[in-house]
Parts: sequence; C-alpha cells; structure tokens
Amino acid sequence: MMMYSIKENIIRLFAVCFIMFAPGCTDRDDPLNPELPDAPENISYEKLKDYSFDDLKGLERQLIGNSLPFSLNIVGDRAKYEGNVQMRIYKVTAETDYPVGGGSGSAAKINLSGILIVPPPGEGRKCRQVIAPPYTYVMKRDAPTLRVADDNLDSSLMFWLIEAYRSGFSVMIPDYPGFGDSYGQCFIPYVEKETMVRTTVKFVEAARSALVKEKYDKTDGFIISGYSLGAYVSLQLAREFETNASMTDVAVDLLIAGGSPCNLLHEADLIRASVNLPQPHLFPLALLGYKKNSYPHLSMTDYLKEPYASGTAVYLDGQHDDFENFFTKNTADLFTVNFLKNEGMDEVNKILEDNSVKPWKNKCKLILVHGTDDETVYYRQAKDFSEEQKKYGGSVSFVDVAGTHTSAGIWFFLRLYAELENL
Repeated sequence: MMMYSIKENIIRLFAVCFIMFAPGCTDRDDPLNPELPDAPENISYEKLKDYSFDDLKGLERQLIGNSLPFSLNIVGDRAKYEGNVQMRIYKVTAETDYPVGGGSGSAAKINLSGILIVPPPGEGRKCRQVIAPPYTYVMKRDAPTLRVADDNLDSSLMFWLIEAYRSGFSVMIPDYPGFGDSYGQCFIPYVEKETMVRTTVKFVEAARSALVKEKYDKTDGFIISGYSLGAYVSLQLAREFETNASMTDVAVDLLIAGGSPCNLLHEADLIRASVNLPQPHLFPLALLGYKKNSYPHLSMTDYLKEPYASGTAVYLDGQHDDFENFFTKNTADLFTVNFLKNEGMDEVNKILEDNSVKPWKNKCKLILVHGTDDETVYYRQAKDFSEEQKKYGGSVSFVDVAGTHTSAGIWFFLRLYAELENL
C-alpha cells in the first residue's frame, strides 16, 4: 500500500475533486432591483502597487508560515510573465447614490472604492473574474485599498494576490461603504442586503470598466467567494445575479462562502439564548448600520443597555483600537431585557428577517463551509439555511469543519484553494 506523508495527505484531502451538483432551475422572484443599476458615475482608477516575482515569493512564505504547519510552492520557481512586474493592483473608484433608504448621517453621493488585482497589462490577456468581498472589519485602516497602500496585506489579500497570479484571475475586492474613499460619507450598511448588493454591483461595474480600458479580455462566469461578512455579501450578490430578470447575462460559475450569516433572525434568537458572546460588537454594529442607513427611526436603547447603546457609535467609528474591550461579552449585560425576552421586538425581527439570505434555485455550484464550534456566526443557522436551500430546489454542499469562527477560516481557504485548483 502506498504511504503518504502528513503534508501529502492534507494536500490530497483538499485537492481531491469534490461532488459536482446538477444545476437547478433558476427562479427569478423577488429581485432587489427591477433593472440593472445605472452605471456608476465618475469612474477612475490608478495603479496602487506592482509586485515582482520575488515579492510574490515573499508573500507566499508569509502566508504559508502564518497559516499552515508545512510549505507549499504555489507561486512556482520562475516568473510567469515577461518583465519585472508579475502582478498589479489598481485602486478603482466610482461615485454613486447612497443610500436608497435616505437614512441619517449619509451623503447624497458617496465615493465607492476598492482594489482590482490583475496580471501585468497585456492586450488581449484573458482573465477569469472573481468577486471577493472581504470579512468584517471595523478599523478605518483595514479597508483593502489602505492595506495595499500601506503594505499591510492580511492573509485574505495575500491569498487572492497569489491565486490571481497562479490562475490568471482578475480579482475585485471592494472597500465596504463607509470605508476607503467613502469613510465619513456614510456608515457601513453591515448586514443590509439591498445596499450591500447595490454598491457591490456598482463597484464591480467600475472594476470591469477599468479592465476594458486596460484591454483585458474577460472569460464568462463569475467566481464569487467570501468569509464572514464577505460570505453574506457573496450569497446575496449571487442570488441577485441568478434571480433578477435584468441580469440574465450575468453567470455565476462558483459560489463558495464560509462562516456565513444567513438567517439573521435565527442568529438573533441564538444570541438571545446565549450566556456569552465571543465578538459582542457585531450585533451592535448591525443595529447601528440599520439606524444610520435605511431604518433611521430605530432607537438603540430599545435593544442595548447603556453605556453600549450610546457608545456603539463612538467605539465603532473606525478609529478606536480598543473597541473590542468596550463591549461586554456577557449577553445579559449587553442587551435589554425586552430584547432578550423577545418582547415588543416585532419591528427589528422583521428587519432581520427581511435582510436574511432567502433560498433560491441556484444554477451555480454552491459550497458553504462552517465551523461546528462557531458561536460568533452560529453554525446552526447556516446549516438550517442549507437545508432550506435544498427544500427550495437548490443545490448546495454544506461542509462541516472543526473550529470556531476564527479557526475555521483556515479550512475554508484550503477548500477554496482546492476548488479553484479543480476549475
């Protein structure tokens, strides 16, 4: 019997071809927008950073060293493209209306921004297009455009930069509204599906415009992937592409999401039943996002005790490094009695239900990865969503992995790597 090392077994485990699902019929109900959004205004882009082969090898060592107990030669042994520049990151910006709900504290227009990762320019160079919304971040400095500009790439950005080089992808990663160039113009619409989808679509349109101007050729079919908040945006975006009748020409080939908040009301009920929260700032962030955007009449004191009802807007302003220390992890000390007992909560419950991911008959290959010990974005609500997706006629592979919301991330990226390898 052939024997393999631990390293080889792990690579074989995640590089194996996984089950391919037969596509279901696409249902085109409940579109967020009856027509494709108008093209963003004042689109511009600029080179943010070039990367040489040695730069990429350095990032590979850093990424693998931070994540895995073994080495992987993803970048290869020699440069792939002619010249010193092997990868380029553009900053893409576009002006757009915001928000639809006309909430408080928001400008009539905001300046969307984000990054576009591409191989070096070459007329007619084909690139498969990837949309990769980032995970939740609170600090101003953590917007993707600022991380690249400051040479402070996190593991996710390193992964996509290396993967774009390896596979010839163009990868579009937005700064969320309220960050990057729109910092101070609005507050992040955290888990608000309509605004998140609309602004992400507009950023993607702007990034694709930059690709055209730089003479890149696209291949058909998006890959969409994200973890945590990025998973929520990825699911909502893919659903919109596949159910909005005006987007019939937008195909999604692969949708892979990890640590996904799917059913927000179920998530709230699990929070109500909890004793402690690993990341207690997240639900206050969601509430403040609703209040600052499409639901300005909400009162934070209906849901949060003081000092958290008042302090959320202060500590989650993107400039307080100690925001995690401000929020108590004790559920009973953070939330009002009425919220915990679910008394008089019909309005916020409906908001959470309305902004949840609704099941649909997906055509794309859909994979959900979730840590079984995740109590930040609860495992149970994501698992239940996958079952609802199947009952609705959709096709989904739900992958249980060990770990919490944080530690399960490594298994998500390994599965993502294997799926991209199999494309």
